[in-house]
Amino acid sequence: MDIVTHGMMGVVVAAPLFESNPLAACGVALGSALPDLDALSRVFGKRAFLRSHQTVTHSIPVILACGVVVGFASSLSGLDGPEIAIGLVAGMLLHIFLDVCNTYGITLLLPFSRRRICLEWVFFIDAFVLVATVVALVVVIVQTLRSGQAGSLVPAVYAGVLAAYFLGRGLLRRRAGRLAAVGTLSLMPSALIPWTYLGCARDGDDVLVFCLNGVTGRMSEQKRVPILDADWTDLLATVPEVKVMRRLSPAYHVVSVKPRGGATELLLRDLRTRNFSTRFGDLEVRVGEDGRVASTMFHV
Repeated sequence: MDIVTHGMMGVVVAAPLFESNPLAACGVALGSALPDLDALSRVFGKRAFLRSHQTVTHSIPVILACGVVVGFASSLSGLDGPEIAIGLVAGMLLHIFLDVCNTYGITLLLPFSRRRICLEWVFFIDAFVLVATVVALVVVIVQTLRSGQAGSLVPAVYAGVLAAYFLGRGLLRRRAGRLAAVGTLSLMPSALIPWTYLGCARDGDDVLVFCLNGVTGRMSEQKRVPILDADWTDLLATVPEVKVMRRLSPAYHVVSVKPRGGATELLLRDLRTRNFSTRFGDLEVRVGEDGRVASTMFHV
């Protein structure tokens, strides 16, 4: 989920607590968005952002340690440390549960493991989740303005509906995995249609990209994308952006080679991600006549 959706979800879930346990409620609301502050790493460049996003702040051991520190510091300040800490940790754990259901993966067990884990249940922008969250938030705000308290019914129904939705998407992703083509590298969930997956599978020197109906197993929009990495392997090994993206994606390849005067222009693309025709991760590499990288343009 994006940070705005995370924040809205945290407010809805925490709404019943604001009157009886305001510190816990604030902890949940803050914690639900807090892990994504690692996006500030972008000020150090796009590579730094990709290396650090959804890593340290999305780790269970780090979150638990953060809860201990915040609880201790709050107690020293005369506040209810355990209440704040429990709320904050609960919000952050909710955040990382939602993110592990997404597509690029999070380092759930850092510092003990740097492996990124992703379930590919839901794309990080999901139409159903977004609409349900906005509706629930509006209802909670209206109820609060009218009666002075949000009540627990709407947040409980909202949490139940989302829990059922995520469970259903998990089961559907499992079925889609069984129905997918042999050699499938990824099944990226559609942002709009819950039963549709944007898949890619390696087939010799090509990658087969396709749409898969997770219910019927029907494949459509099949297209073969030639992989043109072979002649550029040594050169690309020196490009930092390529190293970063290949740690994130099993389907990051040269898909276009075009001569431009005496130079050559390469286009590398993550063949998994096709929602909204995004160019996220695209890398344009200009190779000079001397065979060295002359310039790069990274779309992140």
